[in-house]
Amino acid sequence: MSIRTIQAVLRAASRQASADLRASLAGTCAALLISVSAIVLIGRSTQAAAGAHVAFGPMFLASSIGTVSCFITLQISGEAYTDRIGGALLRVRILPHGPLAWTIGKTMSAITQTIAFQAAVLLGGAVFADLPLSASQVLTCLPLIMLSAVATAPLGFLMGALARGLYSIMFTYFVALAIIATGGFLFPLGWLPRWAQAVQLVLPPYWAGHLTRWALAGDPAWEVGGAFSPALATGILVAWAVVGFAAAPLVIRRSFR
Repeated sequence: MSIRTIQAVLRAASRQASADLRASLAGTCAALLISVSAIVLIGRSTQAAAGAHVAFGPMFLASSIGTVSCFITLQISGEAYTDRIGGALLRVRILPHGPLAWTIGKTMSAITQTIAFQAAVLLGGAVFADLPLSASQVLTCLPLIMLSAVATAPLGFLMGALARGLYSIMFTYFVALAIIATGGFLFPLGWLPRWAQAVQLVLPPYWAGHLTRWALAGDPAWEVGGAFSPALATGILVAWAVVGFAAAPLVIRRSFR
């Protein structure tokens, strides 16, 4: 692929991403406000709890900032399913390098919205929930939320390729939500059976929350083994990003059949 072709693909992808962001702006802003308010209120209202739950508020907020990235899988798969049944994928397919431009554009718009959501939770926790943050913590957290969004984005294309009807997309949503909810987001991973812990330890949701808890909360009480492993977490998320985007072309070609 020549440089001019690459530039043309990137321009087309940028136009699609801009169109996606404009189309979802009103709905995204409303969902962002409601969701962030709910997360911050839950974190704030539970900060004064006693005993074993004394750290729930800060831990929940710190986990939310990382784990929210995993909802990008639902967004991409849902939009891919909508584009398929609406005929957009068929129209894109006949354009020069259309599937590639569509994939890049969809990834750009989804990651932009996800990072905006994560940044809003971070800001809301610092301002309204009294989450103690320093400038160094925020600067450390920013690349982590970018990494978590990039690592989980390819899973959205996999889910979208597998979903061929209403029931299949509902089933993939159910599985994804179950994985996210049990990935150390709402309670320590140690509360789960050993087999469930083993499943979570190879998936992005736990490690995305692990990194933001390490950067923002500093309390390893919710971690497997009672200690932070930021290098391991980063390596697993990088591996998901590399393998995921390497496998994405095969998955996306299936989507465009």
